Amino acid sequence: MSDAAVNINDPQRARDELDRALQTGSPDAIARAAVANIWPLFSFHYKRLIFAVEALPSSVLERYPVLRVLHPMTPVLARGARPYKPLVYQDDARAMSADELDMLTVVQMIAFRFSGDVAAALIYARRLEERILKVPSESRERPDGPLWYYHLQIGVTLLSAGDTTRSLREFATARQLAPLCGQPDAVRLALARAALSHAARGSCAEASRTLAEARACPEPGPPHAAAIAATEAAAAALVEVEHVPAEGALTVQTVEPIDSIEVSWSFALLARVRDHLARQRPHEALEVLCLARDAHPPQHGSFASDVVTAGLIETSLALGDLPAASDVSRRTSGSGVLTGLARVRLHLAEGRFANAVHALRMMLADTGLGPGHRAEANVLLAWAEFAQDGRVHPQLAARIRHLSRDESSRRILAGMPRQLVEHLAVSDPPEAGEDFRAALRGLTHPEMVERPELTAGELRVLNALAQHDTTAAIASTFHVSPNTVKSQLASVYRKLGCSKRDDAVRIAARLNLLAPPGDA
Repeated sequence: MSDAAVNINDPQRARDELDRALQTGSPDAIARAAVANIWPLFSFHYKRLIFAVEALPSSVLERYPVLRVLHPMTPVLARGARPYKPLVYQDDARAMSADELDMLTVVQMIAFRFSGDVAAALIYARRLEERILKVPSESRERPDGPLWYYHLQIGVTLLSAGDTTRSLREFATARQLAPLCGQPDAVRLALARAALSHAARGSCAEASRTLAEARACPEPGPPHAAAIAATEAAAAALVEVEHVPAEGALTVQTVEPIDSIEVSWSFALLARVRDHLARQRPHEALEVLCLARDAHPPQHGSFASDVVTAGLIETSLALGDLPAASDVSRRTSGSGVLTGLARVRLHLAEGRFANAVHALRMMLADTGLGPGHRAEANVLLAWAEFAQDGRVHPQLAARIRHLSRDESSRRILAGMPRQLVEHLAVSDPPEAGEDFRAALRGLTHPEMVERPELTAGELRVLNALAQHDTTAAIASTFHVSPNTVKSQLASVYRKLGCSKRDDAVRIAARLNLLAPPGDA
């Protein structure tokens, strides 16, 4: 197909050519007409295009990746047993026009996202960026061409990878191009995606402003209606959850289902998990995490993976299951910001305060860190300082008190232990402390669990409890007298607040004091 055969912006001609092809009943003729007119058909005759695509046999669809991606069954099957990852031979690619290669690259990027391979989708996003910069194309130089859509899809891929900073840049470009393209949903779709990026970064005011601007646009049509609705609902839910409304987060109830095929599913999941944890429902949070993880293919290095890993760590901590939280952290190598913050919480629970402080200072040095993540990192840093030294640096304490003036920080502040809240409420001048208490009114704070400091001998005896039935057996193993073991056990029981060996083992497991199997 030559450049001249590609219909860029004539909707009426596109419809006429597709109708003539449909009248022939020839699958190949229908496919050729659809591909030659793909952009105006997608933009202005979406239902007719999908009707034509659905009638094509698989053998024909496999030769036309752009039509295969448009088929309603493709994203559904790609989530399960039939991933769709279209590859093209170099000889075939050389025969394509610049416009065809652009569209093929977009299709490959979307298809790999469908199949959960976000890393590969990023490769095609970078390839499309390079083509836009270096390879001339007739369609991209037209105001009514698909350039806005290319930037939008690059932004969606970056957002799926958790790169909200770069995604916002792409969405801004798409937004600037959208009024020129003549596509009725372009502006609203770009604004909705931008609002979701802001919400994911914890920039609630900007997310709310962008969301309001999006919802002031006309109601979307068939090509983008589902994506816009899911994106706007997820963005609104993330903003609402940060406020911890007293009557319950109603918007969370409107987000897409756990097994959604929309790209915003992981953001909707994050809103659900945060709402459950803020309302002290960790069992419900764990349930939705497990269901969502099982409903989607693994997406290593993606925002979805970051949400699931961080959520599993945080729900395990909320359930008091420190070993499970440690196990999730050890088994996953995710390095997203959410997982990083969850691992800091794990450090705090394990009493590894120096590790927590180091990780937080590294995180706060990142200039691309979102405002919500930065606020949470500062709260956790105050927690680490207080747990380590019994005090918080005055400047950091002032930042936390100032943060309490922002109602969109209530979820983050609700995670502070009660002891830290009481410490920060004692301020100079006293009015600052009173305002701080008033801002946190209605929030329920967890208790700071202090891990007992055990000597090396006490830890050795504690670990031996699970392996030996008697004091004499423990003494024999370590070649010490039974009285020495009895003395150390008495000290262990006192520090753990119990009087029986079974209780000591249970409490030690919860506090992650027992050595991993084989290390004792």
